[in-house]
Amino acid sequence: MRPEPPDLAVLVDRDCLVTFATLVLASDNAVQDHEMGYHQGGGTTYTTRKGIIRRTGLDPAAAERALHLLDNARLIAGSMANPTAWRTDTSVLALPADSQETPTS
Repeated sequence: MRPEPPDLAVLVDRDCLVTFATLVLASDNAVQDHEMGYHQGGGTTYTTRKGIIRRTGLDPAAAERALHLLDNARLIAGSMANPTAWRTDTSVLALPADSQETPTS
């Protein structure tokens, strides 16, 4: 049984979209290497609620709400080691091959 696909409808909410975009960028090692100016060696990067607030300018309640909605929509994953940190990547947007619609003529 395949896991349910993420609920992309949550991305119409501006706070959710900005938070998701921030997490995608923060989770991408190439972006992190560029920001730091050197190769950091890879690994998995998680961002905390405080990091979301700092990077997006959202107030704490809006950031918490967006993280909650994105988590419920299966667009982000929390850290097992730190329950207040999340990550995602663009692969979460890929649909399973059998669920993609084929164009009709």
